[in-house]
Amino acid sequence: MRIIGSMKCIGLTAVLLLAACGDSTTAPVNRLGEQRALWASQGLADYTFDVRKDCFCYFVADARVTVVGGVITGVTDIATGDALGPDLMKAFRTINGLFDLVQDAYNRNAHEVHVEFDPSRGYPTQIGIDYVLIIADDEIDFTLLSDVKELGG
Repeated sequence: MRIIGSMKCIGLTAVLLLAACGDSTTAPVNRLGEQRALWASQGLADYTFDVRKDCFCYFVADARVTVVGGVITGVTDIATGDALGPDLMKAFRTINGLFDLVQDAYNRNAHEVHVEFDPSRGYPTQIGIDYVLIIADDEIDFTLLSDVKELGG
């Protein structure tokens, strides 16, 4: 009986140690708000940027995203120069949409959220999200490959 009791104790200890490792987010939510405010203070509605999207999804590419009036008006595959159709364009986001993606991950208590920001302009330059530790292929990453460039400016 003592051996079984000891085994239960070891098992319970292991469970408690694993539970203590719960949240491994790397950027506090309040920093997201500060960076979003810095981005918003620039008032950019017309801009372009290059981005790499990595996920377990049907389309992964380096793309140039064009935003006019705060809405994506075009996405071009950088390697081929081909414009993506509306279905593939949905896989990409505006800068505000990238902020929303990170906020949604926080709201959903994602297992891991990693985000880096442009130090002077505030927009996200690197986003890595793993929603659930024990689920494979739920991760999503966005990496900006260029600075955000104002259109017509």
